[in-house]
Amino acid sequence: MNGTDQVLGIVENGRFKRLELGGPLGDFLRLTSIQRREARPPESGELNLAEYEGKAIMVSGYVDSDWVYEAAVIDQAGPILTGVVQKVFGQAGE
Repeated sequence: MNGTDQVLGIVENGRFKRLELGGPLGDFLRLTSIQRREARPPESGELNLAEYEGKAIMVSGYVDSDWVYEAAVIDQAGPILTGVVQKVFGQAGE
């Protein structure tokens, strides 16, 4: 996808918790629509994740430190698949 990162995570309390095999599990990332080199703070474009609360989602964008820039939710799991993701990643909600 043109050099963008794809990150799997679960939304907990309105925050995106990263879940990646071989990567830093459990880190919280913030998602913004702001472009990486845009002259605005990323907070000004922060995505509201309320509609995804408790769901596993896949996000596309550019990971830089605590932010995913140009973030877009490209898929979301239903309750069954979210449960499977939690089992695979060791109860992500803990």
